[in-house]
Amino acid sequence: MAIFIALAFTSTSIATAQDTVDNLREQLDRALAAIAELQERVARLEGERAGVEIPDDLEAQLQALLGEEPAALPSTRSKVFPSAYNPRIGVFVEALAEGGNADEKLGTDGDRFSLREVEVDMTLPVSPFAEATFIAAFEDRGAGEFESRVEEAYADVSVAALTGSDTGLRLRVGRFRLSFGVDNILHTHDLPQADRPLAVTRQLGGEGLVGDGLQLTLPLSSSEARDGLISATSASLALVNGDLFTGDDALLSDIATSAGLILDSDAPLIVARATHFAELSELSDIEFGVSWLTGLGSNAVTTDVMTKVEPSLFAVDVTWRSRNDETGMGSWLVSAQSIRSEVNYHEAATPGFPTGLEQTDGYWITVQRQVAANTYWGMRLGSSEVLGTQDSISALSPYVSWYADEFFRVRLQAQQLRTHTSGVDATAYRGLLQLSWNFGAHKPHPYWTSR
Repeated sequence: MAIFIALAFTSTSIATAQDTVDNLREQLDRALAAIAELQERVARLEGERAGVEIPDDLEAQLQALLGEEPAALPSTRSKVFPSAYNPRIGVFVEALAEGGNADEKLGTDGDRFSLREVEVDMTLPVSPFAEATFIAAFEDRGAGEFESRVEEAYADVSVAALTGSDTGLRLRVGRFRLSFGVDNILHTHDLPQADRPLAVTRQLGGEGLVGDGLQLTLPLSSSEARDGLISATSASLALVNGDLFTGDDALLSDIATSAGLILDSDAPLIVARATHFAELSELSDIEFGVSWLTGLGSNAVTTDVMTKVEPSLFAVDVTWRSRNDETGMGSWLVSAQSIRSEVNYHEAATPGFPTGLEQTDGYWITVQRQVAANTYWGMRLGSSEVLGTQDSISALSPYVSWYADEFFRVRLQAQQLRTHTSGVDATAYRGLLQLSWNFGAHKPHPYWTSR
């Protein structure tokens, strides 16, 4: 008897479930019919607004459209994007607090809080084949004074889209950060540490190399192995004014100023870089880079007494990344770079200005580990000789970066500095607290984060 009762109960449950499914299907059919009716009404209203009569037989209309030959597309050169009038605008703000005994031991300016830099970044497509970027920077000069400057202002042009050819060649024209080394293209708020490596600041200048001119970038080769791993090689060649060595913040300019000279530039500089990228596995990759800078002719940099100065820079770098899984958790980053500077001052006739050929070397290496979803620990070791002197300086910099979210970051960095100046050794310590935030549109995270 119990079996019959159970079977009856099961049959009733199945019938009830079937009724529920039928009701849901009926409701779905009514909803789809209502959506189709609304779509037809929207199409009719839009047509009436444009002065076009929409026929009742939509199926016949679609069939007629499919049967027609597609009209020739207008030239892309005459097309204007509505987005050209609505650039993506991002604002990046960076505050820095410093403390320690570096000002006492080394005579540097420290123990202060500063709104170090504010950047306004605007990017927009100006045509189907070009995108424009403008970045204005406002830098703290102390005593509540800020200096404004054009950090970058350039157009990126796709030669393939411009000419209708099959090429990966891209042209950048304007003012931009040069592709020299692995980190020169990075802005201050994008750096993996609170400051730039000593090899950069002592040989390239405090802000790195920023030039006015044009740059060509071309993919040379790419391949995919049987296991799906990709490798690619590319090269870039830039032709820029020699002014990047004669500006107020340029190291050569400081050397000339101390000797009472003024630097000028009558010829451009060539900056070349080649890179090779290879995936080692689905979750690891490595990139090698070689960079070179030299003057085009002997008048790239001259003094006001017509002494020629010929700078030449060479750098090699390597970056290795590894991730435990696709989320990036537990990622490793190892990046290193070596820079050699050679400056031929020739036979200067001014006391205090160097003569002959000077060669300086510097390097840095960074090791970083992602220990949590938003937290990174790292260590940077670097050393450099100081251009224009016999001095040298090295630094050991452990740091931790915490990303509160996509728009706010806190970084704490310690630093031990060792200097050798005029035969005297000194050691100093300092701490850096960096807070960075942004609002508006911002580009993807740089290569050292795996979030």
